[in-house]
Formats: sequence, C-alpha cells, structure tokens
Amino acid sequence: MSGLDKMLNPNVTAVVGVSTSNPFSPGNVIFRKLCFENGLKTYPINPKGGTVEGQKVYKSCEEAPSDIDLAVISVPSKYVPGVLEQCGQKGVKAVIVVSGGFSETGSSGATLQEEIVEIANKYGITMVGPNCIGVYVPDVVDTFFLPSERVARPRRGHVAIISQSGGWLVERLEEFADRDVGIAAAVSIGNQAQTKTADFVRYFGKDKSVRAILAYIEGFGEDEGRMFVEACDEIAPKKPIIVFKGGQSEAGHRATQSHTSSLAGNGAVASAAFRQHGVIEAMDEDEVMAYSKVFSFKPKPMTGPNIGCLTVSGGHGVIATDEADWYGLKFPKFNEEDQEAMREVMSPAYRGIASFRNPCDLTGSASDVDYERVLDVMLQVEYIDAALLLLLPYAPGISLQIGARVANVAKQHDKTVVAYVPDLEKYEVIIRGFELNGIPVGDTIEEAVQMLNGIWKRSQYLMRKGLIKRR
Repeated sequence: MSGLDKMLNPNVTAVVGVSTSNPFSPGNVIFRKLCFENGLKTYPINPKGGTVEGQKVYKSCEEAPSDIDLAVISVPSKYVPGVLEQCGQKGVKAVIVVSGGFSETGSSGATLQEEIVEIANKYGITMVGPNCIGVYVPDVVDTFFLPSERVARPRRGHVAIISQSGGWLVERLEEFADRDVGIAAAVSIGNQAQTKTADFVRYFGKDKSVRAILAYIEGFGEDEGRMFVEACDEIAPKKPIIVFKGGQSEAGHRATQSHTSSLAGNGAVASAAFRQHGVIEAMDEDEVMAYSKVFSFKPKPMTGPNIGCLTVSGGHGVIATDEADWYGLKFPKFNEEDQEAMREVMSPAYRGIASFRNPCDLTGSASDVDYERVLDVMLQVEYIDAALLLLLPYAPGISLQIGARVANVAKQHDKTVVAYVPDLEKYEVIIRGFELNGIPVGDTIEEAVQMLNGIWKRSQYLMRKGLIKRR
C-alpha cells in the first residue's frame, strides 16, 4: 500500500499529543473520533504517559506497538521534528501534522518546515500538513479536531475534496451534508509542505469511486503550478476537476500569504491555464456546489450549448433564459415543425394555451403525461443539446411521481437533463424520484443553469481532446 492508501484507509492509528488533563484538546478530540467513532485501533501518545479514556498512554512512538499505519501529530511545532524522527524509525509511512507554527508564520517557521520535509523524505513518509485538519473519509477515518456534534459530516459519495483551507473545507462539508451530496474523501492539506494538491489529484483520479475532484487553491509555491496542471492533463480526460481559487484580489493575495504561505499568482493567468488543462473553474461558492453536485451524477455530455426548456410558469422560463444568456447557453426558438410535434402530444384540452417557442410553457394545467410526452419529443430535436425542466409542483396536474416518470423518459435519450424543483420538504419525493434515476436537481433556477454550464464547460474540453464528437 502507498502512503496515501494508508492515510485514507488505515487499520491502526496513533495520536501524538493527547492530554491527560484536558479532554477537549485537539489531540484528545482526534483520538476519541478515531478510536470510538471510526472503530480503529488507536494508540494515544504523550511523554508523560498515564491513561486517556481508560486506555494506556504510550510515552513515545517507539514505545507503542509496531503496526501503526497513520500517525496524527498534534504537538507544538518545535517538537514535531523529533516526533517525526520517531515515526520514521518506527516504520510509520503516513503522517498528518495538524500543528501550526511553520511557513505561515515567517522565516523561522519556514526553516522548521523544511526540516520536517527532509525528515519525512529520509524515511519515505507520506506527510500531509502542517497547519491542517487532516482527512475525512466517511465511515473510515476522521482526523478533524472539530467535535462531530458541531460539524456535519456528509454521507459516502463520489466527490473528493482537497482544500488549502481547513475552515473552507468545514463549510463545504456542512453544505454537502445539508444538500445530501455525498463525498468520497475530504483532505485539508494546509501548507502542503510535502504532499501537494497535485498528488491528491492523481490519487483520486485513479480511485474508481471518485467521479469528480474539487480543489480549493489559494496559490502555488515554486514549481507547484506546473505540477498541478500536469496532474490535470493526466486526470481531466477521465473525470472532472473543479477548482475554486482564492486570493484573486490584491487584498486576497495578501491574505493567502499570511494564511498558508502560498503565492496566489495572477488570477487571469491561472484561469487561462485552468481552461487549457481541462479544469472547470468555479467563480463563486454557488458554482462550487452546482458543479460538484452535477458531476456526482456522471451526466451525459453536451455537444453544443443549445438548451430546450420545459416549464409550467412563463415567469420561471424568463428567469432561466436570462441566467442561461449570462453563461453563454442558448435557448433556440423551436421551428414550426417541432413546435407542432410537441403540441400534438399535449393533452387536447390544453394544446391551445401552451407555448412551444422555447422555453416551452406548458401552463399550470399540464400533467405528468404532458411533461413526459413533450420531453420525449424535445430530446429528439437535432439542434437541442440538453434539457432544463422547471418543475413547480403547485400545478394540480403534477403528481409526486413526476420525477421518476420524467427521468425514465430521459434515460431513453443520449442527451443530458437537469431539473429545478423548489427545495421544500413536501417535494422531497419528487426530488428523490429525479436523483435516484440520475437527474440532478437544482435548489434554484440559477443552480440548475449553472449545472448545465458546468457540463458544457467539460464537454468543450472533451471535444477539444477528441474524446467526444461535436454535433
């Protein structure tokens, strides 16, 4: 097993820096989670010895048993080199350093950071950190020193998250849990002194359970930008890589230097490089969520920017048109022949009041059957590349089964479909009907359009690479 394998799927762990007097210290929180919540054999370590939670505290890594896969170090920075030496001599191959006080603090801290990298390299240790909160893999391992009752943890899923900021990562976990978007793993890399974002991109790129990779990046150290885009060149053809970059403004640039000692770099240059190397850049946190969620579903690619839209509300169709125009997506007018084909499958009583120009306003009188039939015709239109469904279940003819029914129609075509349904508990059955059948649902019209924009961005890259054909 590689060092990252041992880190993300350990059998035995150790926590260096537990306290025998303060049960709320970071080391103790980490110990309790690894031992009691993850059910891992975990050795508490403190030079004073004693007991913690009824378990023997070992005075050093050397004194602990020899089967440690992962050691989490939570001690003052000046002691980290010595602890790392002990880990190396013990044969530990994966280490997370949550301690701060390294390059983010200035030149003296940078020297200390260089020292621990040298030690890790000498012993072949894979090290994450320092100045981080570590890793979280649902149902497997959780080294975050934040009590579980205070921070939501998402269910097991298909998005891997890599972040230079622990706080940003915690907020995303809250949002992913609230939106019921599952994750494969979450990694806080802090100063990324040894193991870089690029290393995790490659690792998750080979993980079959990961469908999309999300990275929060504040900047790159020397040569790290090249390493990152090379990793993206390798992985982006296989699965989406989404990046949200901090430090774009001058003030943000200064903040990143004091936060993780990263060089933010020129935002425009970074964005151009991202596009060239197949990275989908999210411009704000709403796009982060939209792109992460849609790619957790493995959506069908788009071979053009043309969207067909179905709605039961003309106003919502107008809003969707404006949002799509902002992102460069098009709602082309259906020609007379295609309009007539859609009109013919509508319920006879409502054919005269529905509009089929695009967006297609089926009106509040539309039923599940109307949605099914019109969508089936729309997805056969050659110049339409994807469909957007604006579902307002207030309409009396719309049932709670419409999500599953419409999804089954979408399965019969090779074009992607995205839906919007108001995020209300009473419509959960509709949302579940869509999503269990592979159609992602946006909480807002804007989010649904952003999902399509993410698919279109990725599809353009795949077409440039010759991996899918243009229409």
